[in-house]
Amino acid sequence: MSFGRSRPRALFLGSGFAGHRAWFELLRSEVERDGRLDARFALVTGWRPGGRIEALTALPRVVRSRARVLSEVAALATFPRPDVIWTSAPAPLLLPFLWSQLGPLRRPMVVQMDWTREQQESMAPHYFHRAARPPLVTSALSMVDRQLYARATFVAPWSDWAAQSLRAGGVPADRIRVAPPGVDTARFLENPARWQSSGKLRLLLVGGDFIRKGGLLLIEAMAAGLAEVCELDIVTRDPVPSAAGVRVHRAEPGDPLLAELYGRAHLFVMPSIAECFGIATIEAMACGLPTIVSDVGASAEIVEDGVTGWLVTPTVEGVKRGIETALAQRHVLPGMGARGRAVVEQRFSADANARHVVDLLLEATNRFRAPRT
Repeated sequence: MSFGRSRPRALFLGSGFAGHRAWFELLRSEVERDGRLDARFALVTGWRPGGRIEALTALPRVVRSRARVLSEVAALATFPRPDVIWTSAPAPLLLPFLWSQLGPLRRPMVVQMDWTREQQESMAPHYFHRAARPPLVTSALSMVDRQLYARATFVAPWSDWAAQSLRAGGVPADRIRVAPPGVDTARFLENPARWQSSGKLRLLLVGGDFIRKGGLLLIEAMAAGLAEVCELDIVTRDPVPSAAGVRVHRAEPGDPLLAELYGRAHLFVMPSIAECFGIATIEAMACGLPTIVSDVGASAEIVEDGVTGWLVTPTVEGVKRGIETALAQRHVLPGMGARGRAVVEQRFSADANARHVVDLLLEATNRFRAPRT
C-alpha cells in the first residue's frame, strides 16, 4: 500500500438508483473540493444509453443490463488497488468481485446504505410491487449482505432506523457509523416572500413514485374538501388523476421549475406509504418549508413533530387532519420553516456530511495501517 503519499487513493463506487445517485453526485463535488483524497468515481447504473453493450440488440435487454452492471462493478477489483474504498452499491451486485476484498488484496472500506434487507422486504409490496420474498430467499440474500459488511471497516447507514436493523442483524455496534446524506444548502434557499400571500394554502408534493409517496391519499384529501382552501402542485414522473385544485409538473433534478415550486409553496406534503429516507423532505426543509410526512422509516429523524412539521399516518384521514392542523395554525408556519432550514444546516448539509464521509475513509485507512496484535 502506498500510504507514503500525501493523499490516500480512494475509489467511490456509487449506486445509480433513486436518491443514491443524487447523493453520489453531491459527494463527488464535495470530495473534490475537500481535497484530502485522491479520488476516482464510478457509478453503477445498469444501463448506458448508446453504449457498446447496449448496442448488442441480438441479446435480451435483461442480459445486456446485467452485463453492464458487471462491467461497472468491476471497478471494485481495480488494479493497482486503491488505498480505501467507499460504496453504496447493493451487495448482490458486488458479489462477483468480493474476492478483491480477500487476503493481501483487501483494502479498508466504508459501505453506505439507506436500509437493510429485512427492511427492504417489509416494504416490498410498495417499493417493488411484489410480495416479500420467501424467508429462505431473504436469508440467502442477507448472507450476501453480511459478506459485504464483514469486509467493511465501517458500515454507514443513513439513519438510526437502519442502524438498529444492522445491529439486530449482527453487525458489531463499533463498526456502525450513522452518516446521513445531504443537500446543497446554497441551491435550496428560503423565500420569505411566500408568507406574504394570504390566499389558499399552497401545498407541494415531489416524488417520482406517485402512489408510494402517498399521492393518491393527497388527491383524495383534496377531493374531501381541502380543494376549497388549498391548491396542490405535484412533481412526478407518473400519471396523476385529474382533480380540482391540482396542477401536475414534470421536472428533473436541477430543473429551475423545481426551485420555483419550492419557493412558491407554503407546505411540503409527502405522506409516503413506504419510505426509508426522504431526500425530497430535506430539500423542502432547506427551502424553509414546514413539512407533513408519514411517520414511517427514518422520517421521525428528519421532521420533529410540531416543531418543523407534522408526522401523520399514511391514510386519507391522517393526511387531511395534518393539513387542517396547518391551516388552523397558519401563523406558525414561517417559524416552523425557519427551524427546518436550521436543522438542515446543522445535520443535512452536503458539505458537512461529505466531510464526515471523508473523515470515515481516513479513519478506516489509519485503522488498516495500524500495527495489529
